[in-house]
Amino acid sequence: MRGILKYLPLALIFAGASLLGAGPEKDPHAAPKATPPSHPATPPAPPAAKPALKPAPGVPTPAPEVPAPDAHNVHAEPASVKTAEPAKEPPAATPNTTTPVAIIEATTPPAPVLPPIDAIDGTLTADQALAALSEGNARWVSGMPANPASDAARRQATSTGQKPFVTVLTCADSRLPVERLFDRGVGEVFVLRVAGNIAGAHEAGTIEYGVGHLNTPLLVVMGHSKCGAVAAAASGAQVHGNVGVLLAAITPAVERAKRNNPNLSGDELVAAAVKENVWQSVFDLLKSSSDLRQSLAAGKLKVVGAVCDISTGKVEFLGEHPWQSELIAAMNAQPAANPAAHAEAGEGH
Repeated sequence: MRGILKYLPLALIFAGASLLGAGPEKDPHAAPKATPPSHPATPPAPPAAKPALKPAPGVPTPAPEVPAPDAHNVHAEPASVKTAEPAKEPPAATPNTTTPVAIIEATTPPAPVLPPIDAIDGTLTADQALAALSEGNARWVSGMPANPASDAARRQATSTGQKPFVTVLTCADSRLPVERLFDRGVGEVFVLRVAGNIAGAHEAGTIEYGVGHLNTPLLVVMGHSKCGAVAAAASGAQVHGNVGVLLAAITPAVERAKRNNPNLSGDELVAAAVKENVWQSVFDLLKSSSDLRQSLAAGKLKVVGAVCDISTGKVEFLGEHPWQSELIAAMNAQPAANPAAHAEAGEGH
């Protein structure tokens, strides 16, 4: 008994040590657990917003910056986003009056006002008719034609008869649109067109109708620059058929231009011959038509020459034939002659 009691204290010591070491085995590599705080952490204050910059006029407003969420603070609330006000429209720009277009618009004169006359009532005088042609040609050249009286109303008004205020004999060249050259309308111009604006029997008869029946107070005989018929006659071109007859009527004018301008050739000679050919046609008409001579003597008709520059569209009015009075007097004093007789003698003027 005494032996057992002797070893009892040692047994109690080992038993206590076993009780204290009881429990699961610990991992030597595991990190120690963090002790949770007694109260939640205070979230950090959001970063201060940058001052907004005022955008320049016409520049779109950039989108507001949104701060990224704090990945380490689950309690932080998202920063509030302030809605940007829409950009105001910039004031309307003041028109620039210094650009070439603005200067041209500011300095371009308005289109001329048409003459306050009715061109188809048969009351225009020769001088009024000539003024209407001059003003219309000025509009055409300036690029501001009024295109008067070309509508349905004018076509209806002239459907029962015509009262043109001028008769025009000119070349058949496609670059001579007579009504457009003079900016005139339907029923205002009685037009004859033939290559080289020659004046044979058929042309004379048509003009007599315009002057005697339609009572046009003005006759215009108009040539044009770079006329192919005159150039062919000046160069002595070899032609066939009726073209030769046509050029024969122009040849006297070409020969007269050569005599009066011996130093001219080429285009310059043709230009001089074009004017001579205008007077040749006037002479041919006066020589062959006693009706036209009588109308001139009675003051019922005025005959003027003209030349159109096809490059610009400008018409140069040459006035009356320089020897008109003398020619009429001489022709009235002698019996009617063969209308072609003057061609051989070159009697244009």
